[in-house]
Amino acid sequence: RINAIKEGEGVAYDVPMNPNGLIECIDKVAAEIEWGKEEKSDDPNKIIAKGFASVWKAPAMPANESSSAFIKFSEDGSINVLVSGMELGQGLLTVMAKIAAEVLGLTLDKVRVELPDTDRNPYEWQTVASHVTWSCGNAVKRAAIDAKNKILDTVQRAHFIDKSQLYLEDNGVKCTTQDSFYIPFSDFVITGIQTEHNTWIGGPILGSGMFMPEYTNAMVDPNTGLGGHPMVHYTVGAGAVKVEIDKETGRMKVLKMAEAFDLGKAINPDLAKDQINGGFVQGLGTALWEECIFNEKGKMLNDGFTDYKIPTILDVPRDMNPILVEVPQPDGPYGARGHSEHTMIPVMPAIANAVANGLGVRITDVPVTSEKVAMRMNDPKYKEDMRK
Repeated sequence: RINAIKEGEGVAYDVPMNPNGLIECIDKVAAEIEWGKEEKSDDPNKIIAKGFASVWKAPAMPANESSSAFIKFSEDGSINVLVSGMELGQGLLTVMAKIAAEVLGLTLDKVRVELPDTDRNPYEWQTVASHVTWSCGNAVKRAAIDAKNKILDTVQRAHFIDKSQLYLEDNGVKCTTQDSFYIPFSDFVITGIQTEHNTWIGGPILGSGMFMPEYTNAMVDPNTGLGGHPMVHYTVGAGAVKVEIDKETGRMKVLKMAEAFDLGKAINPDLAKDQINGGFVQGLGTALWEECIFNEKGKMLNDGFTDYKIPTILDVPRDMNPILVEVPQPDGPYGARGHSEHTMIPVMPAIANAVANGLGVRITDVPVTSEKVAMRMNDPKYKEDMRK
């Protein structure tokens, strides 16, 4: 906590740190895991130990990374959102739909997000680096704002109402000064609005948007490594575990986990929490079991699920506590920033720290297997160090 980076402090290349809630993440995780409270196992051969770790990571991307989006209305007042971010199970479709719906005053049943097709969908750099909520979300928001402005312009021209008095809600247009005024989108977003002179105003509503972080560059001083602005921002977080460890065999079981991440604004809180839980389980495998073993000729010896160990449902702690912290990212859609890959990062050091805190054994290579822990505890040098 003492060393937690704060807003405005310089990062490694001497650029101010973005707004963040790292201290809040640390405090919430510490409270949830009851840091500082000693606990004992019911088994005299086992101990209960706790480990803690914090993290800050940027979405790694080129300085000219960009995203784009199209929005088109249909006759029933629904929309299609065209993006080229890929749905990998992380919830992209839902997040993009919610961003568009928020801008346009639509219910979610009126929003369809199309999966990428290079024949018709606009450009997206890549679906990597935990950045699509932030980058693609910005493009969708701008496309929705573009469509919104066209809608308001059409209604203003047809009904002579100042645009400042018009707003979008309940799948249509309303007016702050006329309670009864309501035009559903389905009445005009394709066919336009007929005037008192029997002419027509408007036409098919389309919106387009693009986003590029125009403040980034990768030009640094080759002698000092300072200067430039290669990273757009950092997402911060913290994680802690409570682990039961067998003092003889080194076998471990994670009893409880808590992770908190500052994602700026949770566009979909349930998905965000599931992302934390999923990242923890992925990190659990990396920390305790997953390892590629090769023979002297470079052939992988454990290339199947029989020998390449991954977590199962029985390895997942019953007590999982994902925590959301929201310190808005100034250039994020509604203040959002990504947090997907980040969620597995604290797991490995937290478990290693729990072993060190509980047994005095510092394992410096992963996975932190029970064999490594047991061998380290039985090492004469370790026993001598413990006596000291």
